Amino acid sequence: MSIFHRKPVLVPIDYSEASLQAVRVAKSVAVSDGDITVVYVAQDYDLTLHPLTWVGGPLPNYEEHRLLNGLRTWVEENNLGDVNLLVRKGDPGLKICEVAEEMGSKLIVVPSHGRHGVARFLLGSVAERIIRHCHCSVLVLHRTTGEPSTPQFADWLPRKRVVVPIDFSDASSVAIATALEIAENRDVIDVISVAPRVEEVAFYGVAPMPDDVRLENLRQGLAKYLTEHGYGSLCAHALIGDPGTAIVQYASDMGADLIVMPSQGLHGLRRLVLGSTTERVLRHSDIPVLVLRGVQEFVG
Repeated sequence: MSIFHRKPVLVPIDYSEASLQAVRVAKSVAVSDGDITVVYVAQDYDLTLHPLTWVGGPLPNYEEHRLLNGLRTWVEENNLGDVNLLVRKGDPGLKICEVAEEMGSKLIVVPSHGRHGVARFLLGSVAERIIRHCHCSVLVLHRTTGEPSTPQFADWLPRKRVVVPIDFSDASSVAIATALEIAENRDVIDVISVAPRVEEVAFYGVAPMPDDVRLENLRQGLAKYLTEHGYGSLCAHALIGDPGTAIVQYASDMGADLIVMPSQGLHGLRRLVLGSTTERVLRHSDIPVLVLRGVQEFVG
């Protein structure tokens, strides 16, 4: 049974070069163009408006037929094929999730613009909002320095190494299985688990133990988990540090080209206090991250 669903695929765009890459990647993932829906969400003119979008004068005409004509022209000019087209108005993160729910999307392919600092605080990250609220898997693409302006269709496919961070949950087993399905080669998959630093453990009221002891316990736990789930031959590594930072650093050190991880979907106070490892990885990773959601049918 296939775990990595390839249809239907939703691709939110903003007419950037990164949007072109996202549609082309979707075309490499989906079975046919008819399985892909490209959606443009026109934002309301409020504080979320990018300052370079409008500098005064009359506001653009946001009538739906004009938006749709603009999207159709963009798709035709860039030879993106017979994909489905859709336009919406409102908050991009929320509207994209609404569309995904309506069409029963199994995968969203979205470029990340890597916004940081004050701009990110004010505008938020559409990619992170999608991860937080959507119920399907999300492939977040990242553009790195020196990347060609017109990437090949299959540039996202892992050719070198896939990193799979796990927390020993049932969803972790699904993440490993998904990585195996995508890579089709056990030798390029690294399963890692990260234990927080001693000071972080102590903060939450857990009696600390020396790092070398914790690291050895984690190694043994990893070996046992992989053996019990039939993945004993995979390469495994135990690390200590901030999970989000350690995952990104490990992937960078290994020259990986994809990170596959489940999202725990934390909300409310717990998410505010602990933060989201997934979102931290998205924020700092220079390589694509596949976040798995909607995997309940494969666990339990």
